[in-house]
Amino acid sequence: MSEINKQRLLELITNIAPGLGTAEQESNDEDKFLKNFLPIADYRYALEPNTLLILGGRGVGKTELFRLLAIPSGRESLVESLGIRSLPTLSKTTWIAGFGRTRTAEKRFPTPESVQNQMDKATNIEWRSFWIGLILGGLLQQEDFKFKDFLVEQIETEIANILRDDLSRLSIWQPIVNQNLENLNSVLDKLDQKLIEADDWLFVTYDELDRLVASYTALASPIRELLALWLNRWGRWDRIRPKIFLRTDLFREDVLSFPDASKLQAHQIRLEWKHSWLYQLLVKRLANSGNEMTEYLQNIPELIIENKTDLGWTATSNEKLFEELIQMMIGKYMGANAKKGITYRWIPNHLQDAGGRIAPRSFLKLFALAAQSRIQQHSTVEQNTLLLQPSDLQGALMNTSDDRILELQEEYPWLESLKMSLVNLSAPMPKEVFLERVKSTTWIPEKQPPVTNPEGILQYLLQLGIIEGRLDGRINMPEIYLYGFQVKRKGGVKRPK
Repeated sequence: MSEINKQRLLELITNIAPGLGTAEQESNDEDKFLKNFLPIADYRYALEPNTLLILGGRGVGKTELFRLLAIPSGRESLVESLGIRSLPTLSKTTWIAGFGRTRTAEKRFPTPESVQNQMDKATNIEWRSFWIGLILGGLLQQEDFKFKDFLVEQIETEIANILRDDLSRLSIWQPIVNQNLENLNSVLDKLDQKLIEADDWLFVTYDELDRLVASYTALASPIRELLALWLNRWGRWDRIRPKIFLRTDLFREDVLSFPDASKLQAHQIRLEWKHSWLYQLLVKRLANSGNEMTEYLQNIPELIIENKTDLGWTATSNEKLFEELIQMMIGKYMGANAKKGITYRWIPNHLQDAGGRIAPRSFLKLFALAAQSRIQQHSTVEQNTLLLQPSDLQGALMNTSDDRILELQEEYPWLESLKMSLVNLSAPMPKEVFLERVKSTTWIPEKQPPVTNPEGILQYLLQLGIIEGRLDGRINMPEIYLYGFQVKRKGGVKRPK
């Protein structure tokens, strides 16, 4: 394989995580978005009508699935690829977003500032009217909704026009909806009956609920009332069903104070990626990145499969072929022999959090950043089909950790202050040392943690998988966070010079 080809292949690898792998950077080009999307087996359960809540941490693919469900051809490809039988015939379903951007620059919903200003000190009923208004507004904006004329007939003209044309202007419609809540609830009851008679379904999807208001502490009330609304309507409505994508930490009992959380157990799933699925995603992204890469992957027979749907090339589920690919691309070992680690296992082992979870975008970033590093060195690996060296992965791990911390800081701004306090600590460390650093942290006023006492913050970090408690009482930090927090560890990976 010539050096020019290797250079081109490296360039293609750098592009498998556009925008560093965030869903927000991948969704506007529908064709590319579908080809980048991997339907994993757990999505089958997410689509079942009786699944109300889809939980997952930052970067596990909640937004990707939410946005796929907004694309008709995406829904079709997903159902066909996974052989889903429990979902009603797609032609008999309507999908609308109850909150969340289905495209990057979408401006249909109220801004966080608008919500916080209008709904400050809102009662439970006012939050109910907020959510009901968004459902009706979404339906009135849906051009091809079969029962749109029925809704227009049932809702007062002034209210219908405001919800259709000014859904982003919360201060205009929320008081009106609140005053007419009984009538509007009745409209949805009648709509459900219409759906039953026509054997149709309506699915309302929710995402980006953590961006609903500007303040983290103000999230509990709206999310609690959204869940309470749908639990209440579960037995009342037969053909109107929600799909609520929610960050796992926001479903904590001490955050939501939601007494009926146990009732959701039978209606929720958690999105977590198996290691083999991550390799499948990598191969799929590579296969759809360019013809040169497709040809490179075909050096391993049956690794990739041409798909007749809009999802493009897909990857085998045969793990042995993934291992063969890593050996062809990087080499079998991270050093001269197995003592330094088997590359195929080293990669997930160094990317997982304290709970053994790996964010798909971190997995993709590792390869993209490793290829970027190799290009910047102005040299290609000479041997055979090798594209990267173990040192490229080691350096990329540092940068992937840095990016993961920046990513988490978007969701948990208080980590910025904590990071400054943890610099130069050595892991594993005595619990008392860790708590003392947390206690000495000076929090930025507008970036306060959800709890203030050091022990509470420690428990929160444990739940997020950022740290882990050892049997001897010490606190450890997995490598995906270690380098980003600038915490040291004896024997840890060293940043290449």
